[in-house]
Amino acid sequence: MMKVVRSNQMDEFNQLIKQNVHHEGFTEMHIEGVGVVQWHRAQRMSPFLYEPIICMMGQGEKICRIGDAAFVYQGGDFFINFLPIPVYAEVTKASAEVPFQSAVMSINLIKLADMIVRIERQEMSLRKAVPETASCVVVGKANGDLVELFSRLLKVASDPLESAILGESVIDEIYYRLLTGEHGYALRQLLHQYGNIQPVSRAVNHIHNNVNKIIKVDELASIANMSKTSFFNAFKKLMHVSPMQYIKSIKLQKAQALLIQGIQANEASYQVGYNSFSQFSREYKRFFGFPPSQTAS
Repeated sequence: MMKVVRSNQMDEFNQLIKQNVHHEGFTEMHIEGVGVVQWHRAQRMSPFLYEPIICMMGQGEKICRIGDAAFVYQGGDFFINFLPIPVYAEVTKASAEVPFQSAVMSINLIKLADMIVRIERQEMSLRKAVPETASCVVVGKANGDLVELFSRLLKVASDPLESAILGESVIDEIYYRLLTGEHGYALRQLLHQYGNIQPVSRAVNHIHNNVNKIIKVDELASIANMSKTSFFNAFKKLMHVSPMQYIKSIKLQKAQALLIQGIQANEASYQVGYNSFSQFSREYKRFFGFPPSQTAS
């Protein structure tokens, strides 16, 4: 039976976040991909590229907009995205007295796939039917088990020796609780060869591996082994944006990363597959709200 979250559990979790924060924003901890986030004031909506992550909210509120979809999560909620996805994120509730606080853990899809195989081998049962409204993003209320595990993760991740020895076991248990909990179907659907997630995932990988090239929807549909119309509809349903919107977002996010590294704007535009620098500049400014020349390196 799943445990209900107790108020003292959330208090302990938020205290652990506070103890591990070194500065505003994201603080990395001793386990790779694990960190804490704190903001003492609301943050305006800005574009980001979210890699596959699990975010456990301590307090405050955040909105992630992906295409026409909006996901709101606050203290006691978890947010999971299973594929690299461009979002517009905004911290809507944060103050000096009650700062926004969350813990973040990256997802290892290979480890998840292995655990699913082991779980289903023990269950010896047919996979459960999954809803038609599949999405690469899931937001839900955490139970007491999950909050307790994230508190343990922060304790372990704050110590280099414990991180090296105990970190993987805590992460494995978090995976297990999610895979066998209320929202476990979503992770299983991602990593099984059914539905539209696997074909779309192959297309997403192709986009990220070929960001320096011109990518067409016909090409992606062929990689997914689907008709152009079926692929377009499946991609939009799962990722909440059209394939071309996704491609453009990924290219511009990658270009910004290059600019921050000190690469010249014209070279960055070339490296993400733009043949026209003027087009790149227009689309960059429209996406980020400022031109490439104003990106701080």
